[in-house]
Amino acid sequence: MAIATAPPPNTPITCYRYPGRLGEFDMMKRGFWRTLVLLVGLSLFATVQAQAQNGLQRFEKDIKPQLEFKSLTYDKAAPLGDKGFTLSNVVAVVPAEATGGKDSTVKIEKVTVEEIDFDRMKDSGKKDEIPLFAKLKIEGMTGDDDLSGMLESFGIPKAPVDLALDYRLNPADKVLTISKLEMGLQGQGTLALGLVLDGVSDKASEAAGAKDTASLRSASLVYTDVGLLSQLIPAVAKQQGMAADAMIAMAVAPIGAFATGKGPGTVKALDALASFIADWKKPKGPITVSVTPSKSASINDLDKIEQPNALTDIFGLKIDYAGMRAGAAGGAAPSGGQAAATAPPPADKTMTGAEAWLTLIGNTVTGKVDGEVIFEHYRKDGTLALLEGSEITKGKWSLEGERVCFKYPDEDKDCQTITRTGDEVTFKRKDKSGFKLKVLQGNPKNL
Repeated sequence: MAIATAPPPNTPITCYRYPGRLGEFDMMKRGFWRTLVLLVGLSLFATVQAQAQNGLQRFEKDIKPQLEFKSLTYDKAAPLGDKGFTLSNVVAVVPAEATGGKDSTVKIEKVTVEEIDFDRMKDSGKKDEIPLFAKLKIEGMTGDDDLSGMLESFGIPKAPVDLALDYRLNPADKVLTISKLEMGLQGQGTLALGLVLDGVSDKASEAAGAKDTASLRSASLVYTDVGLLSQLIPAVAKQQGMAADAMIAMAVAPIGAFATGKGPGTVKALDALASFIADWKKPKGPITVSVTPSKSASINDLDKIEQPNALTDIFGLKIDYAGMRAGAAGGAAPSGGQAAATAPPPADKTMTGAEAWLTLIGNTVTGKVDGEVIFEHYRKDGTLALLEGSEITKGKWSLEGERVCFKYPDEDKDCQTITRTGDEVTFKRKDKSGFKLKVLQGNPKNL
């Protein structure tokens, strides 16, 4: 019987099962982990690099190439984190095909972008998406195009323009919040709008239909005048061949007509508006028009505007002006019971047309017409009352250029020229027929 013996000491033992496989497996494990570590490292590096790209780099890489300028240069540029940037002394040349004429140069002292939706803007035109937010400011913008010099025809020198925009669109709730949309002419005036709209899609293809689907939650409009109105209104009036005060009277008249029969809240708001217009030479601070509907209002609600309290009850209209005067619109008498009469002109001064008519608003004329003594009172709201004997007839007046037109029920409109000297006023029709009447201050007959 054979007896098994152990191998001699120091004899190498060889494993014959799967020769070489364990070594290969170890190598595969080491290679896998090296590859995984490399991939993770590259991923982290790419992420860090993306995060390290600042707002200025993102603008110059993703946005600037999309701008349709013939050229765009700036002296200084700096990032504001990863969402914004500043540019100084910007010069942009708009090509002729965009202006419809010739190349136009726009100069801007400073552009400040605090944040903007780079992710959506970089694919503008390629994806059906609207940028969700932007907060920016443009200071000292001038241009050589017709739009930049549109006020020069009124004798108002070209002034640098300041613009500001701050908005955010919530795509889930479809709520657009414009915290500020402001435009200002340096040294002239500033107009600022803020609003909240419901039902606004973030899809560019649906933007055109927003007027039908969006509804207003709230809005405010603030105008601050620092000299523009005192220059613009006389210039416009001169072009129309009338006095500035006469043109203002024409502007206030329809406000007063609308105020007639409206509730106290509406009349108060319209008085504030009429007061601001009347203070055009030097307004007593800004005017703020705000709308906060009791429920979200749509374009379809505008047909209710003639209801007595619609502006305040449905649309939540409020107009704030520090110089508001009760009765300024003429839609309701002030606490004294009578609408304020226009002060008489100097006795030796002769006035014609709109200037003469302005002095009659709030006053009464009297005299003989067709052999009968009449009294006629003219209100600021564009209405009048005629007393003939014991009969009172209501009518309307309107200023059309240098002629004043009268319209009574069941009668054609009768337009006449007007001349006033002292307390005597002369009306003449085209056929040269006419009459002279005397001006009485206020409304002595309570018409």
